[in-house]
Amino acid sequence: MKKELKKITNLTINDLLNKDVIMPSIYFEKFNKNARTLEINLSDSSFNKELNQIIIEDFNSIEDYMGNIISSTETIGKAAKDTKTALLNKDIDTLSAIYNQMQNLEKELKNLNKKLFVDELTNVQNRKWIYNKFLNDDATFNENGIAILIDVNDYSYIQSEYGDLLADNLLIFISNFLKKNLIEDDCKFKIARFFDNQFIIFVSDKSEKECKTLVNNIKQLLSNTTLKSNSGLVIKANYEYYLTAYMKNQDSKDILESLFAQLKEE
Repeated sequence: MKKELKKITNLTINDLLNKDVIMPSIYFEKFNKNARTLEINLSDSSFNKELNQIIIEDFNSIEDYMGNIISSTETIGKAAKDTKTALLNKDIDTLSAIYNQMQNLEKELKNLNKKLFVDELTNVQNRKWIYNKFLNDDATFNENGIAILIDVNDYSYIQSEYGDLLADNLLIFISNFLKKNLIEDDCKFKIARFFDNQFIIFVSDKSEKECKTLVNNIKQLLSNTTLKSNSGLVIKANYEYYLTAYMKNQDSKDILESLFAQLKEE
């Protein structure tokens, strides 16, 4: 159910990308339309029960995150005082204990941060990360770069014909493939899963020309790559690639519109 709800949400966000202001009524109108398209009955009692459970889970995740931040602030404050005392007393054991405490705290915060901002299937960043971590508070870019949209355009077909497992494995494969090749090309990049079958790569140390060459190389490699299931089924997916440059302090909405406009033109 969570996967179906996510699909409706992605379709709705895609429909509203070019809107400067999104009123709740417009959002829910599009949301309901997309639910009907996917033949999902929003008034069904079992759907609402599962929806409420998802909302509770998300709320608990946010509550855990905020609770950990508050706890961490208190822990750091106490550690600072204890460190000062330990330094004055040359207490090596206390300093060592504080150091271990800070390491454990760092691990806890990293795990929580991953839970909120990393896509659970592909292990790349999620859309929430783009808006909460990558962009400025006003949704503008904080540096110059190139945005590359990669669309796995056979995903829905593979999912309907062969099931979620093979479709999910395809996404895991492409995300790992992209990361591996970008690292090998010595790129300074971030990659996020934006919609079900679409990834956006942000490259900050290459020119537009260099990124076009990079994309062409990836395209060539993927064109000769197949995915084989445990049952022996061989899948060769098709991909589309679009890129555009962005400038520091430029509104991310303009860039996303440009990328998805190219996709819709195909």
